[in-house]
Amino acid sequence: MQSFRLAIATLLSTILILALTACGGSTNDSGINESSESAALVKNEWPAHRPGQDPPEAPLMLESVISNIDALAAALPSEALVGIVDPIAIGMTVNDITDPALLSFHLRALLAQLQGGSRVDSIYHGFGHPAYNDKVELVPVEFTNRYGTRLYGEIVLPQRGTVPPSAGPFPVIIALEGLMTNTAVYRWWHQVFADAGYLVFAFDFSGQGLSDNEAEGEPGNNIEEAQDALTWLFENSPVKSVLDKSRVGVVGHSMGAIAALGLQAVEPRIHAVVAGAPISEQSAPFDANPIPVMIQTGDHDGPVAPIPFFNPEVVRPVYEKLSGDRAFIITEAATHAQHTNYPLFPTPSWGFEIAGRYSLAWMDWHLRGDKEALKVLRSAHPHLSYLWDSEVRVDNETVVYRGQGLNPLSP
Repeated sequence: MQSFRLAIATLLSTILILALTACGGSTNDSGINESSESAALVKNEWPAHRPGQDPPEAPLMLESVISNIDALAAALPSEALVGIVDPIAIGMTVNDITDPALLSFHLRALLAQLQGGSRVDSIYHGFGHPAYNDKVELVPVEFTNRYGTRLYGEIVLPQRGTVPPSAGPFPVIIALEGLMTNTAVYRWWHQVFADAGYLVFAFDFSGQGLSDNEAEGEPGNNIEEAQDALTWLFENSPVKSVLDKSRVGVVGHSMGAIAALGLQAVEPRIHAVVAGAPISEQSAPFDANPIPVMIQTGDHDGPVAPIPFFNPEVVRPVYEKLSGDRAFIITEAATHAQHTNYPLFPTPSWGFEIAGRYSLAWMDWHLRGDKEALKVLRSAHPHLSYLWDSEVRVDNETVVYRGQGLNPLSP
């Protein structure tokens, strides 16, 4: 394993050095179709849409270097390794570094970032993950916040656009991103809801992703921008006529989770919230709790660095502030990266399954009244934390459960 990592590190260094001389010009293209901004749904067709954007091919002089990853990655038995390291939170990392196609994708994305394909001043490129980019159909859009700053957004179509607009009105999910990230980092989560028939609207906060930086004197208030996004979606977007304003939920991760908790206290247009990894009570202040809120975290989450095994105790005070229907879902061995699909980030391989399962069930129950969703909420996934209690309270009935702490080496 050590020699493999050394080889990967050497290869990455070589590629980046070459990239500094090979890269020139900008490849930034959000794919926004200006004509779709004012298109009506009179023909029962969605506006022009596309899947998530993959990075362009690397310059020819670098392709032969990138292709060497295939031989390196193929040398490791990835499935067995992932099973061994999942309980120590690096299952997804091992899965990614042993996937030649993923590594090649990631390197091309980093090279495109250096060429201006996404923010160079961000630690995250804007090309998402190849396993999820083609699992969504999105309409790229632009709108402005109340201060006039241009924001980039993505309308993710229900069921990948295979259902016509006339099948609406569709319930809505607003997706709020974490610090220094972008919409593509959460594409897996958008897919969960879109495949279930929701219309998802994700956007980049000002100063992030494909949005412009804040204007001079602008406070950079994420709650205000989320409200502006809601207003634009309902009043000016090309899909405004097929939205169900009575069924609107918000999901957010990290900084986006903090914004979601603040938003639910002041925004009457939303009806349920899932806050993934909201960090701590000090970081997530809110004065009211009028709607159902689910908080998700992991054994090894943390406000800046991981707090192994004890993080749920840090987040629990946020949960205790909630009244009415509430849920606290803790994933075994999960880190702060549980809700992101950014390649190579350390978190266990079951993280998406748990986050997606319970967040969808929360929205399905509170926005759709789906009784099957309530059964999901009241049942324990085997990879919930076995160190800390997860809890769901719906209609004054509370269920407390833990995972099984499964041994990945057991039969």
